[in-house]
Amino acid sequence: IAVSDTTIEADALAARIDSFDEINGDNKTTGMTLVSEATINVASTEITALLDDEADGRVTIVDQDINVDSGDISVDTANDLDLTTSGTITADITTTETVTDLKTLTGTHAYTIVIADGDATSSSASDLNTINGKTSEAVSLENVTALTSSSLSDLETLASDIGDGEFSNATFLTTIAVSDTTIEADALAARIDSFDEINGDNKTTGMTLVSEATINV
Repeated sequence: IAVSDTTIEADALAARIDSFDEINGDNKTTGMTLVSEATINVASTEITALLDDEADGRVTIVDQDINVDSGDISVDTANDLDLTTSGTITADITTTETVTDLKTLTGTHAYTIVIADGDATSSSASDLNTINGKTSEAVSLENVTALTSSSLSDLETLASDIGDGEFSNATFLTTIAVSDTTIEADALAARIDSFDEINGDNKTTGMTLVSEATINV
């Protein structure tokens, strides 16, 4: 059966598959194909059933966009969806997922990501830049107050992306550990200024340097 809808509700799709399976009888599976680049709206609680139907050949998902319109999903579930379609996945990622887990997201999709409370002071600029590359949506830094060992280069990228709106709620990032062992004073001053500007009035960026690092001034 070829389904012509360009916007599909997952529960309605599942119901039609079940109804035709029942009509066809035992040992006959209804195989449904979908319009290329159609959008499938699915609740987080319906994803397992949708993926099971796809795995069993009851529906073919290739390049359809998947919009998780209710509930949030884990990194593992997001990666299962990424394996299933080359289309865009729009979803909220569970806010308890760690930075370590978020870095394992595959593909680049429209994920809403909040860095968890548990990673408030344990993430590096490199970590955040990597996660930013996983989504077209702004990554929320509302819980992040400090960055661990980060190079000035990675900090420059992070500051630029914050300025471009690729991160949100970044005004609490006031403590940063710089990992470079050789530091150009002008580059250091530029990074301090950029994060002072991000943090706003009355919030000073405190940077710590590697013990015995060299500062060229």
